[in-house]
Amino acid sequence: MNRTSPAASSAKSTAKSTAKSTAAARYPASRTLLRRAAQVIPGGVWGHNKFPAVLSPEHYPWFAERGQGARVQDVDGNWYTDFLCGYGTSVHGYAQPEVDAAVAEEASRGECLSQATARSVELAELLVATVEGAAWAAWGKSGSDATWIALLTARAHTGRSLVACVDGAYHGSHGWCAWCNSGAGRDSSDSSAVVTVPWNDLGALEALFRTRGPQLAAVAITPFHHPIPGAAELPDPAWLAALREHCDRHGTLLISDDVRAGFRLDLRGSHAHFGYRPDLVCFSKAIANGWPLAAVTGTDALRDAAAEVFAAGTFWNAGSAMAAALASLRLMKRQGTVDVLRARGEQFTSGLLALARRHRVPLRVSGPPAMPTVTVDGDTEHAWMSRFAIHMTAEGALVHPTHNWFVSAAHDEAVIEESLDCAARAMQRTQEEREATVPA
Repeated sequence: MNRTSPAASSAKSTAKSTAKSTAAARYPASRTLLRRAAQVIPGGVWGHNKFPAVLSPEHYPWFAERGQGARVQDVDGNWYTDFLCGYGTSVHGYAQPEVDAAVAEEASRGECLSQATARSVELAELLVATVEGAAWAAWGKSGSDATWIALLTARAHTGRSLVACVDGAYHGSHGWCAWCNSGAGRDSSDSSAVVTVPWNDLGALEALFRTRGPQLAAVAITPFHHPIPGAAELPDPAWLAALREHCDRHGTLLISDDVRAGFRLDLRGSHAHFGYRPDLVCFSKAIANGWPLAAVTGTDALRDAAAEVFAAGTFWNAGSAMAAALASLRLMKRQGTVDVLRARGEQFTSGLLALARRHRVPLRVSGPPAMPTVTVDGDTEHAWMSRFAIHMTAEGALVHPTHNWFVSAAHDEAVIEESLDCAARAMQRTQEEREATVPA
């Protein structure tokens, strides 16, 4: 059993009390809003935005006021360098002038008109010209919309209902998504037509198609495996090749859920980066630099099936987010944003690993540098990462203890170096706390 000396225990208790009072003093407006919100919003903050604040409610700002470039300001006026980037939506940085000007111009003509606008045609043309293998595009507003549209299209084309996902993969919050097949309000029947297969396991893949191949409408994968929590795992090229062969042999469609990584690794789609050929590709997050939009692209063979599917939302054809996507994708092409994201990510992650060696932290970085996952070996309860995130917040940098991080084009070299200075102090404090709990 771990024990601490009375002096160390007292010092740690005093430090925690001081930190708590300091945090409370730092976030009075956020705390006031949270008390108000608790009366009118279930849980105070609806959806995923409550994380990672719920892991340490005294040490995180609950409400944001504005974003600018690589930084975000909370309602108490504190600024942070943001490595969450709106959970991946901000690829250029917040309030990018060119993108937001396109939104303002389109919105000035009226939003959510009774018919689709010309922007939908222009964006579909741009996606078909940009995304490898795309012959058409369809719309939604969220990643969950996109994966659902892709699944409906696969079922319409094949006449089958069963879908396979990778163990632990997240494809949205709809009932069919295996990752969400538990929790309040869920029922096992929601995903009764879903089976799972381990990532990169050739034998399990063979067994899946041997037993269920004739029933499978689709296999849905993310370009690389990014379970929450857990380290990211890149795909085995042999596994991807076998998956494509099995799908072709059995008439099963391959869905690439590129919602999280799309346009960050390759403008042609992450499947071009990793070298596989999907039938349907799902995008959202970074497509419009934070404006709400999702897209599905597909091959010409699926055009008729997609046309027959009914999936709709009142706001899906609204023009302003499409104008944002047009401006954002053109800007990415012009400025070589994918290369910028990779370079800034490599600068940040290599700096973190150097700090970890200095402080003797078994820190591991996995996944692409543009959207790295940072874990610590042996930190099974995420205690170390949670404390590190707390200290990073105190230093003025937002990171997530269990989700992957992101960089944007606004995270220039100076911002990265400043953030590494924050990380150095946060890592030292986290290690000092850890050492205070070493058995006497």
